[in-house]
Amino acid sequence: MFDSSRYEVRQKVSISNKYVVYEGDDPILSAKQKKFKLKEDFRLNDHDTGEERFRVKADSVLDVSAAYDVVDSRTGERVGAVKRGAFSFARHTYQLLGPDGSVVGRIVEDNVPMAVARRLVTTLIPFSYRIEDATGEPVGAVDGQFALRDKYTVDVDRDRIDPRLAVVGAVVIDAIEEN
Repeated sequence: MFDSSRYEVRQKVSISNKYVVYEGDDPILSAKQKKFKLKEDFRLNDHDTGEERFRVKADSVLDVSAAYDVVDSRTGERVGAVKRGAFSFARHTYQLLGPDGSVVGRIVEDNVPMAVARRLVTTLIPFSYRIEDATGEPVGAVDGQFALRDKYTVDVDRDRIDPRLAVVGAVVIDAIEEN
């Protein structure tokens, strides 16, 4: 699990947000976001066994300023966190924080006209983010595909950013943005 540099995330048709993460053709994780929670708290489970693999929990009730901690459920290790950057209607930015809380990268919406259209017209327009390291150099991308429910690929340079943080971070962003 997480041996690749390319992943696909598919959102399932459901009342709540449900996701399946694929590595190649193999489903590796399933996730379900509980609705109407005061503080976000959702789990990503091994797709085959159902064993909890990652826990994502907001550190505050206010979504605008929350950091979403990503913890490896097997080891208790903090993989990192995803934190919403400065609010902008035109371009959303999220910081990727390492286990020690330092900024290791960002996920930045990279097509402003499409982002504005998605917010004003329809969420059916696929989203697109670039993944940067802490210096702003590109290390990956999150590219949505046109579909009834969200479907997107996450490409990441494994040597420069932890793929667990990038992939789980993309799922977190999709869930809180309700893309």
